[in-house]
Order: sequence, then structure tokens, then C-alpha cells
Amino acid sequence: MKTTTKQDFSSLIQSGLCVVEMSAPWCPDCRKIEPMMQALESKYPQVRFILLDFDTNEALKDELAIRRIPTLIFYKDGQEVLERLVEPDSMPTIEQMIQALLDT
Repeated sequence: MKTTTKQDFSSLIQSGLCVVEMSAPWCPDCRKIEPMMQALESKYPQVRFILLDFDTNEALKDELAIRRIPTLIFYKDGQEVLERLVEPDSMPTIEQMIQALLDT
């Protein structure tokens, strides 16, 4: 999973399919889904997985209106698509959204 900052974020989401995870090292729910996200990244190499740190990306956090973590945002060619997943807690839920992203 590629960790990025606001400076790189826009260019990373411009093409293809992306799953953006806003997370923090101190967040227990974020740590819980991390192995799931790594497994999904391996399973879906055609999707770009991007990790944003909640604490070090203050401006981007505000711009994206993220209030709770973990939050997953789905992009296709630079446009947010699908519903956001806020505090997802199961791999099937996340994988279902990735499948929906692939079908868009």
C-alpha cells in the first residue's frame, strides 16, 4: 500500500481504480483492518491502494471531510465513486465495494 501526502494525492488518483484509506497508527480499528487491506491489495493488483495518515494530512483530511477513521474512499479516473466505507470491520464488506468499483 502506497503511503502518500496531499502533494502526490491528486496525481495518484487521476487514472485507474483507487482505494484510499485514511488511517492512523494509534487507531485500533485501523490496525484491525490493515491485514485485510494488505490481502486485498495482493488479490486485486489492478487497483491502486493508497494510505493517508490522519495526523500528517490535516489539509487533505479537511478537504475530503473525513471525521472518523478508518475511512475508505473509492476513485475511478480521479472521480469519487461509490459510497464511502466509514469504520469498516469485515473483509467481505470491503471486498464487495472493491468488486463494485471494478464493475463501474
